[in-house]
Amino acid sequence: MDEASDQAAPAGLEAGLARAASARRPLPDGLVARLAAAAGPGHVLTAAPDLRAYSRDSWTVASLRVLHGRPLPLPDAVVLPGSTGEVAAVVKLLYDSGVPIIPFGGGSGVLGGTIALTGGVIVDTKRLDRVLEINEVGLHVTAQTGILGVDLETALGRAGYTLGHFPQSIDVATLGGLIATRSAGQFSTKYGCIEDMLLAVEAVLPEGRIVRTKLTARAATGPDVKSLFIGSEGTLGILTEATLRLHPRPEKRLGQAYEIGSFEEGLEAIRRVMRTGFRPAVVRLYDPFESAHFGENVAQGKCLLIFVSEGPARLVDLELEVVAEVMAAFLARELGPEPGRRWLARRNVVSGLPEFMSQGLVVDTLEVAATWDGVTALYQTITERMRAVKGVVSASAHSSHSYTQGTNLYLTFLALGPDGETAEDVYQRIWRAAMEACLEAGGTIAHHHGIGLQRVPWAAAEHGTSLEVLRRVRRALDPKGLFNPGKLFADPAAPGPGSDAGEVG
Repeated sequence: MDEASDQAAPAGLEAGLARAASARRPLPDGLVARLAAAAGPGHVLTAAPDLRAYSRDSWTVASLRVLHGRPLPLPDAVVLPGSTGEVAAVVKLLYDSGVPIIPFGGGSGVLGGTIALTGGVIVDTKRLDRVLEINEVGLHVTAQTGILGVDLETALGRAGYTLGHFPQSIDVATLGGLIATRSAGQFSTKYGCIEDMLLAVEAVLPEGRIVRTKLTARAATGPDVKSLFIGSEGTLGILTEATLRLHPRPEKRLGQAYEIGSFEEGLEAIRRVMRTGFRPAVVRLYDPFESAHFGENVAQGKCLLIFVSEGPARLVDLELEVVAEVMAAFLARELGPEPGRRWLARRNVVSGLPEFMSQGLVVDTLEVAATWDGVTALYQTITERMRAVKGVVSASAHSSHSYTQGTNLYLTFLALGPDGETAEDVYQRIWRAAMEACLEAGGTIAHHHGIGLQRVPWAAAEHGTSLEVLRRVRRALDPKGLFNPGKLFADPAAPGPGSDAGEVG
């Protein structure tokens, strides 16, 4: 067994809750009534069932706690403003009162990013759900950030366009959440990730000030302000509107799948495809364990590699022709378009997780990334370290987002966790093994899920000396430390309730 994976797990949520409890304060008298006046009747929730519903996102640790009856911190109230002006009024009331503010979108995050560690008020943006403009000449769309990804894409589809952003959480994630967590969609190889699509934002800063960035195709006017909010995870303000690039809906979509000899060969094949300059919308490589469970009759020990191309018909045909030329050098067996069609049909189906947990098992995913010269070693190291953790049944990986310079690894693990305490302990041991292996191999600890609460212990090692820049920006915009305390990275110098609650593993 690897030495690192047998060490004690990080302190866990319990230690963080104990520290955060000392910073928790009751809401000032009369604040709820003032919030109701700002957001309108019926848009402030304080009933216990509502607070419990908002006490978690889709983090596995939170699900385990609910299953085993272990406590999660509750917010003191939930506010649902219906306009940018209402968001600004609510934020000003809370900030002036010294109350922690936790922005909330769809609750689809998987890392505890919306947990109210120190209490406070959750500001839910889902009433901001309108498409404001589809500009067919400039090929951009402006929408409020509480709109669900699927509703935005549906509206664009009716007009003959697509954003090209299809995360697995598209049915439940809001536009603001996708921006705030630096999301990547399943078609990112062609269309890019959310940071490649964003053209302008409107946001409410701490203290309630509304700011808007200028819509432009490109500008050389200093640092890019809108980029501050990409991946900020609710720590710098609340996004209320966003303008993003559009694409005409594709004329043709076609897939081609291959059986290739090994995961390492598959990675090399993807690297060569990316060097051609062509960009298939979907490029997915599954390791032997995941390939065996994919149901595509892949030989034992071999790997499944799926390409999906879309766009003008002539481009699609040429792109897949070039892919076939690259794959011929690896003597890969063609499996035809059906594996791609089946993946497209079921790609957002996530079932069975509650059943696994109720049977004493822990299941979760995590994503990392590396450059091409390091990704093979990262795959080997990280899967070996995860499998070495006591209680782990399996750890596997696939690659699903590729670039000219590298690719990601999306890992799935299954472990034994018969009770709440054991389940959380093995969960944290696995995460620690994975994060340490990733850092040692020179990879990045997060590709598209963000940091939230779970990854905070490794944020300093990830950023190195550059973390001080982020800390200074955060302190400048939020000097009281009230916006989503304890998330994204630990900031011991912050004067507010987030000063040490973020050091949670």
